[in-house]
Amino acid sequence: MELLLKDVLIIPEPDTAQIFRANIVIEDNIISTIAPNAQIPDPEFIIRGKSLVVLPPPINSHSHLPMTLLRGFSDNKTLMAWLQDIWEIEGKFNARWITLGTKLACLEMIKAGIGGAADFYFHESLIGKVMQEAGIRGWLGAGILPSAFVDQGGYEFQLGEFNRIIEYSKRSPLIYAAIAPHSQMTVPEEIILKTADLAESHQVPLMIHSSETRKEVLDSEDRYGVPPVERLEQIGFFREDTKEILAHCTWITQREVEILGKHQVTVGWCPVSSQKLAYGGVTPVPELRTAGALVALGTDGAASNNTLDLWREMREASNVISASRWDPALYPAEQVLEDTCWSFRRNFHPDSLIKVDNQADLVILNFQVPHLKPMHNIISNIIYAANGSDVHSLIVNGTLLMHNRKVLTLNETEIIDEIEENVKELV
Repeated sequence: MELLLKDVLIIPEPDTAQIFRANIVIEDNIISTIAPNAQIPDPEFIIRGKSLVVLPPPINSHSHLPMTLLRGFSDNKTLMAWLQDIWEIEGKFNARWITLGTKLACLEMIKAGIGGAADFYFHESLIGKVMQEAGIRGWLGAGILPSAFVDQGGYEFQLGEFNRIIEYSKRSPLIYAAIAPHSQMTVPEEIILKTADLAESHQVPLMIHSSETRKEVLDSEDRYGVPPVERLEQIGFFREDTKEILAHCTWITQREVEILGKHQVTVGWCPVSSQKLAYGGVTPVPELRTAGALVALGTDGAASNNTLDLWREMREASNVISASRWDPALYPAEQVLEDTCWSFRRNFHPDSLIKVDNQADLVILNFQVPHLKPMHNIISNIIYAANGSDVHSLIVNGTLLMHNRKVLTLNETEIIDEIEENVKELV
């Protein structure tokens, strides 16, 4: 596919001083030229507009994509009451529901300009096929939870799914394998360590939920004498050549912050889900960044969020840090944008940053709307005023997934109709 973006504002890094206006030429899946007068003889699409702003698409650092089917199903409940509702219905999730929920998630992400997701679920080989069809990048964490989906094969099936994702990722430019033990509360330590061994031997990311609630921390201290992240280090979870993603880390100590920094762990924090489920704590983002950990924004599942809109998540991320710490300068807009559009990408796929000869991953925002005017500070407007509906177009790996709000890789009407017709059967 050959594309020409004309006279657009480009944010190559989250620093307002570096924003500039130019043309971008995309040939095959590569950015071939970035220059004020760059041209290409006969592009398939031309996207132009002085109010169009281009930056790397956000990556969702922690998601449970099929859970879009449970959006609004169980709201305004504490975590355990909510989980009981969710786990009961998730037991019905077979291939049909996994596929349908992922289609809805991919459609929602494309409409919101999201270029990829680190997903943490079961049946990830099915999820990968849908993401490939949609054109979105996926880091697929094969969920390991021996007590789940027992009637579908349980633990052995889950290990098999990991192997299937490994093989599938070898054939796809968009899909990357990962393994994901559910949590220290739900998975025995010997199995957690086996997943760490598998991640190390296959050189793939290792995901786990950690320190999500105060109860989880207290239970770990009662059982082991230390909180969860310290316990992970004690048992040898962190490996020198493995990239770990710890989701949430809502209740962690300064000692644990230093552990995560030492191992350069990626923390996928989900401020909207955390507030909605009333975890009480706030992920110490400024301290994590100072310690050397990588912070990347995620949404969690649509059953607890209730959207996959990372633009909304950015606003909440900045506001919750400011409000809880009494300091509006502690987590400024530039850092929030970096942790959503750059941090995960730099660590897991740097070849897709906006540079000549890199793979073309670009999201295009339309600033020709009242709530994004005037443009005193473009990054401030993105964080505090923009929404997913402000996305004009989305390009991933050189493919135009959405052009001027029209999705090109999925049938929007068909997916929505299928959801409306079938979801009542699930619940």
